[in-house]
Amino acid sequence: MRYRKLGNTGLKVSEVSFGGGAVGGLMTDNEREEEHFRVVRRALELGITHFDTASSYGDGRSESNLGRALEKLEAEVTLSTKVRLGADRPGDIAGAVVASVEESLARLRRKSVDLIQLHDHVAPEGQWGDISITPEEVLDPGGVVDGFKILKDKGKVRFFGFTGLGRPESLHVLVMSGMLHSIQVYYNLLNPTAAYPAPAGYEPLDYGGLLLKAAEQGMGIFAIRVLARGALVASPKTGGKEPRSLSPGSGYSRDVERGQKLAWLAEAETCSLSQAAFRFALMRPEISAALAGCASVAEVEETVACSGAPGLSEASVERLAGLWASDFA
Repeated sequence: MRYRKLGNTGLKVSEVSFGGGAVGGLMTDNEREEEHFRVVRRALELGITHFDTASSYGDGRSESNLGRALEKLEAEVTLSTKVRLGADRPGDIAGAVVASVEESLARLRRKSVDLIQLHDHVAPEGQWGDISITPEEVLDPGGVVDGFKILKDKGKVRFFGFTGLGRPESLHVLVMSGMLHSIQVYYNLLNPTAAYPAPAGYEPLDYGGLLLKAAEQGMGIFAIRVLARGALVASPKTGGKEPRSLSPGSGYSRDVERGQKLAWLAEAETCSLSQAAFRFALMRPEISAALAGCASVAEVEETVACSGAPGLSEASVERLAGLWASDFA
């Protein structure tokens, strides 16, 4: 396993890190405690040192299961979780953030976490339904960042960041504020616009080089949705229910169609398509880690094998650029 700096935080994380969604039952039918333990133990054995979860994963089950496994294994890791305020958030946003994180710490069996992250989509008011929060609610006095600062002063968190989903212009506002230490960036073979320019007429959401802007600010960067919620390998772990669309132009069914046009990549790179996706993400030196939502020991082993592997060939990237330019036509 190779390790990378988490921006300017001074922390180092495994470049393949553990996404805790699977532990709590999100996008998977794996809810067996012994399997949770085996997966986490194997991840540790293979050198994974950063574990990411969220209060909303399985309604807190991910935090509980992960906390129990890490305690049983007496593991020393860097740990991050998330707070989601949702549509019914109270007027006291900072207070709600503090209360949510304290509940998360109880489930995780921890006195503190290394990183706390906002999990809501970020967008101007009325532009992303009722699941979003505005940049002002994040940055202004009494908002999310103030809640994070209270937690830091109490010794309950060390650093704070956000999940980079929502309207790109709002995400850029948060990045450029200089008030947050990390970001989780949507970046994969189907939508690379967080690092590559979007071609004319590009249908999926254009993140406008968000990853590059975050790197300029010294932020730690996690690549998320590396497999486009399973669309790249056409195996959503949702019990047959199609995942909701993450952004305009990126509905799951459409992404499955796009992903089917990447079958050649596995043969070209002599690896599985899943591994090619992680190797693509890890090609970017700006990325601190790629988060992998592994639901089995086999998935952990397959993904960890990408650490230290070469990036995709120049010929493959050139062919990908042609597909992006035509939106996989």
